[in-house]
Amino acid sequence: MHHEFFDLGPRQGRNIHVLPVPYEGTVSYGTGTRLGPEALFRASVQIESYDAELDLDLTDLAHFTPLPVVHPPATGPEGLHQAMREQLAELDATKDFVLTLGGEHSVPLPLFEFYHAAHPDLVLLHIDAHADLRASYEDSPYSHACIMARARQMGIPLAQIGIRSLCREQRDYMRAQSPAELTTLFAWDLPAPGEAAERIRAFVGNRPMYISFDVDGMDPSVIPGTGTPEPGGIPYAWMNRFWKELWLDGLGPKLVGMDMCELAPIHGSQASETAAVKLIQRILTAWLGLA
Repeated sequence: MHHEFFDLGPRQGRNIHVLPVPYEGTVSYGTGTRLGPEALFRASVQIESYDAELDLDLTDLAHFTPLPVVHPPATGPEGLHQAMREQLAELDATKDFVLTLGGEHSVPLPLFEFYHAAHPDLVLLHIDAHADLRASYEDSPYSHACIMARARQMGIPLAQIGIRSLCREQRDYMRAQSPAELTTLFAWDLPAPGEAAERIRAFVGNRPMYISFDVDGMDPSVIPGTGTPEPGGIPYAWMNRFWKELWLDGLGPKLVGMDMCELAPIHGSQASETAAVKLIQRILTAWLGLA
């Protein structure tokens, strides 16, 4: 696997550890997420590091250190998670920023554990088409459809953006949660990016934040390369503006880590991985350059 991410030249600014996890053990529809990390690596070196709108260059703000690929064992998600925990044990969650490249959305559970242990007041910001709040799916509590249920089980407050596909049981669960523990900006009722940013800032407050980004949160016209595309998703311009507004004028939460999951590249097209990498770039540039 090609290991350079963004290939930014001189090593300066914040160190970002890049953890590739090419796993698709519990996917339930389309396949190909095992190819996601490699596609993101390839796309990243083709993208300008300069963000013209923000007038900031990621080269000045960050450099990227690749971590060894976590090769999925044959033992299912539990085995994968254990292999990831062993690798994360080499890092310090109080100061190390990990950018995890999935793989399917069951992947980041060990990252939630890693950062929650160091930051008991951690808050999750979840971008997704799906609520991922099922107690179990296809006989596994560690399925990609259950990842946020596991986070809530750990007591981590959750803010969600882009949700538009969920079963009635998940909706009932969401309605039963305290607004201080779970807030959802549904895709069919998205406020303007500035208002959304204000609401997320109010929810997170001064607590550290981790971003878990399932690419199917975006509209399929932006990222068609994903296993379970859902129409009516987040527009690219909305999402780009949201990150700018979140950290504008030095406001916004401290980011401790993030993942980008569920990219399933389409042969012959680079549109999906390019959009995903540009979203990673905007998140990191806005956080490091504006906050």
